[in-house]
Amino acid sequence: MSRIHAGSLARRIVGLALMAALVAMGWAPALAASAPKSGAAKSSGPKPAKSASAAPRDTSRVLVRVGKENITTAMVEQRIAELPDQYRAQYSSAAGRQQLLDRMVEEKVWIDIATRNGVAQRPKVKAQLEQQRNDLLIRTWITEQMANSPAPTDSEAMEYYQQHQSDYRSPATVTVRHIQFASEADARRVMSSARDPKKDFGDLAKQYSTDTLTKKNGGQLGTITRDGVFPTLGTQKALADSAFALAEGQVGGPWKTDRGWHIIKLDQKHDESTRPFDQVKPLIVRQLSARRTQDYYKSLLEKARREVGVKPDSAAIKGFVSARSSARDLFQEAQQATEAHPRIAAYQRVVDEWPQSDLAAQSQFMIGFISSEELKDYDAADRAMRAVVKNYPKSDLVPSAQWMLAHMRTDDVPEFVSHAADSAGPASSGGSSASDAKPAKTAKTPKP
Repeated sequence: MSRIHAGSLARRIVGLALMAALVAMGWAPALAASAPKSGAAKSSGPKPAKSASAAPRDTSRVLVRVGKENITTAMVEQRIAELPDQYRAQYSSAAGRQQLLDRMVEEKVWIDIATRNGVAQRPKVKAQLEQQRNDLLIRTWITEQMANSPAPTDSEAMEYYQQHQSDYRSPATVTVRHIQFASEADARRVMSSARDPKKDFGDLAKQYSTDTLTKKNGGQLGTITRDGVFPTLGTQKALADSAFALAEGQVGGPWKTDRGWHIIKLDQKHDESTRPFDQVKPLIVRQLSARRTQDYYKSLLEKARREVGVKPDSAAIKGFVSARSSARDLFQEAQQATEAHPRIAAYQRVVDEWPQSDLAAQSQFMIGFISSEELKDYDAADRAMRAVVKNYPKSDLVPSAQWMLAHMRTDDVPEFVSHAADSAGPASSGGSSASDAKPAKTAKTPKP
């Protein structure tokens, strides 16, 4: 084989290998046409088209027509782009995109139907839409303006820290263990062992302590301050003072409390200290930021009021805010009160301010009922019920008030028999009429 032929063969092999590699990677290699032999006619066939980049996707394509409106690819993609990151991934699949498209179609269908039926023109709907619009405008503007509120500087934080160091004081603490005994004699018998450094205090607590809550963990009482509040013993100020008098590792006692006799071992002791600035700086910055934000908002509001021109009419405002509440409003206030005395006061306002109201008798009765059933103030209840009978003789509550006057100091419970039921039923041998109906002692009157 000639040297020239061998070189051509090698180049062919390399070229085929390169082409195979490009095809494997998904590329379509463009093959150059062989140079025509000398004297040969040029090909008159069409030239191969030049490679071009893929055409951009048409996002204006209509996916669904809903009445006179269209939903395009761009609209769906815009909805996906507006979603928070944590939700956007849900719509990256074909099923997710189809679900979102279905939802958008559903929205447009219902909006169209609601609009056709005049929902958008209803006064309440228009008012709510206007309020939502106003809220959005206010929230957007204030958020943008509040972004300009200056953050506290390090020097301001340090100045605040120096002026309020008492706020960052850490109290003195001791971490202690104990062994509890039923008697002083029992405690003294174990005292020498408890002070022996070769003896394990925790083992002694497990063996001898009568405190079932701490003996299993070696008598651990935890960390306490000078206020003397022990997690398992309650407040024991004298015992805490005795513990604070010990040095680290020292055993003391026996000392008496209402729980028994105690031998105490002090494991750790920390003196009162001030937390360092670097430790509390984040807290101070948050406090100053919150205060500064409030001040900055107030300054923005005052500036805006001056700019807009707010002119309050003090006399008109006073007359408006001091207008007398209606009987219904006062009665509802009384019903909403949770404590007995505020409820009585609110019902009394109905009686005093609206004595001719339909709710006056009911309020007067409730004053008596609360006084009797909740406060057990029978004298006050007696006065209130007599006022119902005297001041509202035509009220349907008079029989109930009379029954309360007769039975409030007893354990009797009433059931008010319906007059209509009495008059409709067959006459008894006693011949009682509807007007003679009285409460029967079977059902308890509900509390307000």
